[in-house]
Amino acid sequence: MRLGHRPRSWTPKAIPFGLAILLLGAWAFAVPLVGGYFNFGFASDKTWQFSARQWELQLAPGIVAALGGFMLMTPARGWGRLGGLFAFLAGAWLVVGWAFYPVWASGTIEPYGSEFMRGVRWLGHLLGPGGLILYFAGHTQGLFMRRTIVEAAPPVPAEETRVTVPE
Repeated sequence: MRLGHRPRSWTPKAIPFGLAILLLGAWAFAVPLVGGYFNFGFASDKTWQFSARQWELQLAPGIVAALGGFMLMTPARGWGRLGGLFAFLAGAWLVVGWAFYPVWASGTIEPYGSEFMRGVRWLGHLLGPGGLILYFAGHTQGLFMRRTIVEAAPPVPAEETRVTVPE
């Protein structure tokens, strides 16, 4: 039996997750800029205008998540693990950043619109993409874990095995 053989190669199974994270990061980056075209702006329906609040809460984590997703698709284990970390941090910031925003800035964050549309905007701009990025980043961390492969010794043929009974 051979123990301790650890594969060190990159896994192509990370490519779909990296692509999903890249697209979600691009969405988190683009939706505050172009959401006004289809009545899906966060604070208003203005297009291609964003405040410092949107930069800190949506645009920067969107860029970091897209970068992390791209790094996950590169065939290097170190870049993939770092990309997974970037994606995790960006997703976590999308999910909880709005709650900590009043700590360093004055004011609160509230989307505009009816009660239903405010909920949809929270999910579509911050919480939904952030949660999915966290899920995919967590899955990719499992793909990059080191695994020990145990190879069993070949079985001994039955005719070579003899059992002697003492008389």
